[in-house]
Parts: sequence; C-alpha cells; structure tokens
Amino acid sequence: MTKYLYGASVQGIQRFIFQTNELKDIVGASELVEFICTDLFKEMVGKGWAESNQIISAAGNVKYVFETEAECREVVRTFPRKVMTEAPGVTISQAAVELGDDFTQAVNELEGKLRSQRNRPGMSVTTGRLGLKRSPQTGLPITSVDNNEHLDASTCAKRKRNNTPCLCQKSFGKAVKLQAGTSIPFEISKMTGKNDWIAIVHADGNGLGQVVQKIGHQIDDFKRFSHALDRATIAAANDAFWKVSPEGGWKGTIPVRPIVLGGDDMTAIIRGDLAIEYVAEFMRQFEKNTGEGELRRILEKAGMERLTACAGVAFTKSAYPFYYGYTLAEQLCTRAKKRAKENNAATAPSCLMFHKVQDSFIMNYDEIEKRELTTAEGNSFCYGPYFLNKGQEPAAHYSIDELESLSRMLDDEQTDGIKTGIRQWLTLMHENGGKAAQRLKRLLTMNESQRLLIEKLTDGRPLEKDGKVYPAYDVLALHTIINQQTKEERQ
Repeated sequence: MTKYLYGASVQGIQRFIFQTNELKDIVGASELVEFICTDLFKEMVGKGWAESNQIISAAGNVKYVFETEAECREVVRTFPRKVMTEAPGVTISQAAVELGDDFTQAVNELEGKLRSQRNRPGMSVTTGRLGLKRSPQTGLPITSVDNNEHLDASTCAKRKRNNTPCLCQKSFGKAVKLQAGTSIPFEISKMTGKNDWIAIVHADGNGLGQVVQKIGHQIDDFKRFSHALDRATIAAANDAFWKVSPEGGWKGTIPVRPIVLGGDDMTAIIRGDLAIEYVAEFMRQFEKNTGEGELRRILEKAGMERLTACAGVAFTKSAYPFYYGYTLAEQLCTRAKKRAKENNAATAPSCLMFHKVQDSFIMNYDEIEKRELTTAEGNSFCYGPYFLNKGQEPAAHYSIDELESLSRMLDDEQTDGIKTGIRQWLTLMHENGGKAAQRLKRLLTMNESQRLLIEKLTDGRPLEKDGKVYPAYDVLALHTIINQQTKEERQ
C-alpha cells in the first residue's frame, strides 16, 4: 500500500509572534505556534495518529507519514481551516507526496511543493472592511472588548494561550515549577534588572543540510536524527537556563522567555546582562549533546563528530520593537555563520555576533555597520564573531571567554578614566584619525599601569581591504549592558 509524506509549515512565525510589543501577546503567540505543530496536528489526525509516523513536529514545521491517501486528504482539507480558527493571523502551507524507497527524494519533492505553496497568497481571516474600528497595536479589526481594552481576533487567541507554560517548561526543564503571571512574566518590565537592557537571542545549527543529504535516504535514519536533534537542542536550552540561574533557582519572575525551541533553532528574550553567558552555554551544550550517544553514531555516517551552532544577539532597550530586534538577531546569526565558514574547517565552529542598538529603528545590519561601525578612513568596530572554543578562531579574533575577560577587566574603579578615554578615542576615530592617535598616545602615557588593557582594546587586526578593525566598541558595549545601573534591581 502506498504511503504519503505530508508536510506543513507555519509562515511568518516571527511576524505573528512579534506583531505587538506586549510580552503577554508574544508569550501567547509562541505557545500557539508550539500548539499548532504538536497537539493541534495530533488532534486533527485523530484516532489514526501514530507516534512512529511522526518525523518532525517543532518550530513551526510538521512532517508526518500517512498510511492511506484518505487520511492524508482529510488532514489537508481540514487542518488549515482549524489553524486559522485557533490562531487568526497565521498562514500555513501544506503539501503531500507519495513516499517511495528513497526518503531524501521524497523530502526534496515535498520541500519544493511547500515552497510553491508559500508563494500562493492565502485568504486572511483577520481582514475587515475599511469602516471597522481597528486595534492601534496590530491594525486588525476589533472583535471584542476585555476590561475596556479593544482586541482583534489574533490578540484574543494569543491571550487565551498566554497562561500555558508548555514552551517555558520545555526550555527550562521539568524540575522548574512554573506559574503563569509570577514566575513567567507578562510584562517586559518585570524581566529587566538594574538597567533597561534586554536581549533577543537567535541560535541556529550548522551543517544540517550536509547531514540530511548523507543520512536522509532512509526514513528510519532521518526520523531518529530529527528526534535526537530535537532532544539535544532542548537539553542544551535546559543547561543554558541553569547556567544563568542563581543558586536555588529564581525566586520571582524568571528573566528568560523562550520564543522558539525545536529542531536546531532557539530564539529567546532574556535580560541583557545574562545573554552572552546564556547563549555561550547553549552552544557549548549543543555541541556536547550532538556529539554523544545515538546522535553521534548517526552523524558519524555523515563524516561528522558533532554539530555546532552560531548565534546572533541583539541588545535593545525594553521599549524597542521586538520585531526589529529579532530581525537584527537573525541577521547577526547569518553573519556569524558566514564568517565561521570562512575558517575553512570541516565543520564551521560555533560563534556569535552581537550589537547594542543605540539608533533609530533600522533592521538592516549592513546599514548599521556602514553608518555606526565604520569610520571615514575605512576602519571598523565590527570585531566579531566571537568563537566558543579557544583555538578555533582565526588569527587575531577573540573567543567569547576573551571578550568576557576584557569586559571584566573594566570593572575596577581604577579603569573609569580609561573607559572615558577609550570612548573619546572612539568618537575621534570617526571624526579625525590624527586626533584619535594623539588621544590614544596621551591615554597610554597617563595610564602606564593599564597599558596592556588599553592596547588590547585599541590594537586592531587588518581588514581584507584597507583599514583595521578594533574590539573596543564591543567590549565597552558589553560592559555597559552588564554593569550599568539606572534603576533599583529586583530581587
């Protein structure tokens, strides 16, 4: 009997999740996406559901094997309507192909059909006539009123799910006792600490395409790989959470909010001073977990020992639009991947890039780099990426440990004058290279005991073209995010 490989993909996940800047709606939206790919799909399959037929069910993607054409047709007919009813504003693409002996061929054919479906605009259930009153947050027609707050259908659906801690429980681990509204924040202000900086983190695995091409010809191998990878990613998120948790755990609001977790993807909102430590531990544990047990044996068939990951971290003030912050984090992750591949290693090493947003709403990192991080003389302050493992970084690059070490060296009260001097030097580098050189010479003369620190901050490595790139900007930015105090810190 012919079997059928079914695939579904939630389109525009980030747009749906970050449609507003209300954390309670972001929380509900991320839980909705998780619900669509797991419980809702299982509900639509019904009594015929079999765990053994599930290939992927995470991060907005579903792949499932149907035993009969009739079962497949029924889900194709009913699933999109159910999704749009449960989560107004979500668009879902779906396709199905006959499953033959070569699973890779079937997957490639399925992905091609899904790409075609994404290019076909679907009819939205959230559109309305011009004369209808609309939500000032989303621009969608208002459908109900809750405590004098006018809500559209999409926001209502998110609010119904925002007290469901499934994604948080998966990200933090079963040992963490969660309670919506107390341990899980509904307001971003409750996630901040001694200052207003938060971080949007996006991490993504490296080399998955290479693995799938080599081991994906058999459905059982692909299924085991997908499930094992999902477990490894979740375990890495659990370890990263405990890494930044105080001894005894968080007593009040947990300043970490997972947005997407599954497959090789992780997106989270986190208190600014915890972000680098959190994402570094995630990448470290991701490497460790993918290099052990069943996943290690699967990867060896593809000629690999483990998987690595790259990440982007966008530091923003809590009032900054989350959607712009996520877009920047994604672009930083892509840039880190590109730079890591230039290392010519068999597997791209784990690394991260970050940026502290201090300008208007600009989503394009290339524009930020050109306008804020490049001087008129062609020098640059875009020093990343920062590599997880010492010895894997190219010459003159820093590891994450070295970045954090330099930041800690600025904690001493004796370095206050140095921080001011370096900031003045950075400003002069944009305005006049000659004056910047004079300011640096004076700074070294007046702070002979701190010469090594100053030189580490201002010693640039050559760019491929003319000019040099310097680490001072990144180190000062990270130090400010971790140490700046603008309000009383919550306990």
